[in-house]
Parts: sequence; structure tokens; C-alpha cells
Amino acid sequence: MNCEKYKKVFDENNGIVKLSDFTGAGYHNTVIDRLIREGKVIKIRAGFYEWQYEDVISEAVIINKLYPDVIICMDSALYFYDYTERTPAAWHLAVNKNSTKSRFKIDYPKLKIYYIIEKYLKIGISETEFEGQVLSIYNQEKTICDIIRYEKKMDKEVFNKAIRTYATDSNKNVDRLIEYAKLMNIEKKTKLIMGMLL
Repeated sequence: MNCEKYKKVFDENNGIVKLSDFTGAGYHNTVIDRLIREGKVIKIRAGFYEWQYEDVISEAVIINKLYPDVIICMDSALYFYDYTERTPAAWHLAVNKNSTKSRFKIDYPKLKIYYIIEKYLKIGISETEFEGQVLSIYNQEKTICDIIRYEKKMDKEVFNKAIRTYATDSNKNVDRLIEYAKLMNIEKKTKLIMGMLL
């Protein structure tokens, strides 16, 4: 089978294609099955397929394509801001509390999903560029509020290092931190933890 014309559809979509995009390009959905049998394509979740290039497709591309609605949070955000030296074992991602849980059942990349209520989900969203992809990420202040909120579920060492590093960050915005803490009902706890360092 001449695969170049099919590969072109994948190339135009960063290597990951939605079935509707593939059929929209004029190809029958049974072609995907043939490409899978020939080892050219793998199914990454229902309705999404990845071309098997020699170079591995970036995790950021997969996240962006499959989950355009997620926001990088917690340990992953700490890593992006250099508030931790520990590389997270999974992508920590925030999503609307009402999102279907089954859509996050994939083998690769590893995901840790936080289901957040709407009023907290929209606070402090920023953007970052990673591996050529623009991804949504919580800003430093929202990230600090999140780890304070989930302190008991966090590794103590990671938590303490992140708090100390934020306190010495020249880009920190303490007014914004307190504003977010108020919105998230953790103002007292935030002032107590940060008060010793700021």
C-alpha cells in the first residue's frame, strides 16, 4: 500500500490525527485499520491515531491534540517554573470537574488528572511554550495556592522547596497570591505559610 498520501494527513497534524480529520481529507476509515495492521499507525485513544515515525512524537503534541482543555498544574507547573528539581512521573493536569474520566485513560504519556470546580479552574491561567507547543499552565501564584490547598497530598520536600523558591522569586506577585488565596478560601493558611518567608 502506498502510504505517502496518508502520511501527509498525519504530517499536517503534528503526527496525530482525529478520525474525522482523516475521513474529512477524503479517505475511508477502513484505511486506518490497514495502517494499524501494517504497523504504520497506532490508536492512542478512541478516535485518535498516531503515525509511527522514527522520531518519537513529543508528549506536548499528544497533550495538545487530545486534551486542548487541560491546564498544567501542581508538580508539572512547579517543574516548569523551576520550583522543583524533581521531574514529575506524570503530567499533572487540571480539567473541569464534569469532564468524562474515561477520556484520560491512555498508556502514554502518563497523566495525573485533577478534576476542579469551574470557579477555581479559571483562576490564574497563563500560557507556556514547550517542545514547540503552546500549552495552558497556571501562573506562579495559582500554582502556589494549589499546592497550599493540596499540601497534605504532596511530598513534603517538594512542597517546602517550592514555597521557599517562590518566596525568593523576583517575578512573584504577593498581592495576586493573596487575591487568589481569598478566592480559593485559603487566605489564612496562605498568610501563615508565606508570612514567615515574605
